Amino acid sequence: MSQPLEVALFPIPSLVAFPGTIVPLHVFEPRYRQMINDCVRDQRMIGVCHTRKVIRAAKANQTQDEAMNSNQATYQPQAVFSAGYCDIIETTADGRIMAEIRIEQRLRIVKEIQSIPYRIVSSQPLHDDVPDPSEVMSIEGRNRDLQLLINSKLLVMIGAANPEFENLINGSEWQSLNPDEFSYQLFETLRFDPDMMQAILEACSTQARLNIIWDYLCR
Repeated sequence: MSQPLEVALFPIPSLVAFPGTIVPLHVFEPRYRQMINDCVRDQRMIGVCHTRKVIRAAKANQTQDEAMNSNQATYQPQAVFSAGYCDIIETTADGRIMAEIRIEQRLRIVKEIQSIPYRIVSSQPLHDDVPDPSEVMSIEGRNRDLQLLINSKLLVMIGAANPEFENLINGSEWQSLNPDEFSYQLFETLRFDPDMMQAILEACSTQARLNIIWDYLCR
């Protein structure tokens, strides 16, 4: 087993991030502004994760100044999340931070090692299962077939009403994605039900992820 990784967590309800994608952030809460600055300084990864429930709700009817100067809702994070390193794009005059996180890998929480002012967890990488060598070729073929079916379904569902999306799917860069890349990078363009996307994030094979996507599209 690999060494545990210490990662700062940014729980965001309904946001599921996937490896190979970029997550833009507009950060205004004091604790998360500190987290961004600390992690950039210390070269610590930040995990972006969907949430299980609200632990403490935010105060209602806040002004912008109140929101900027107090921490908001506190959430229980999902156990599996994705993480990467952060780049600060801009810090505004009033202290808000525009940042991007380059998502690199999936992780699973082992234990919490800091809760205040922001959460830091010890985590382990979540890897796909290794298939039997004798089945690799047939699995790759099925995955490619599923990828083609999903692309065709998306063109029927979305393409006619969205020429930009249709051009994206028919473009050479999209068509050159292998099934593993496709099973993640699809969600840089589309957003589905967050619990469904969390199930995809936790799936431990490309085929499992593609099957979840296909079943969802066929409902």
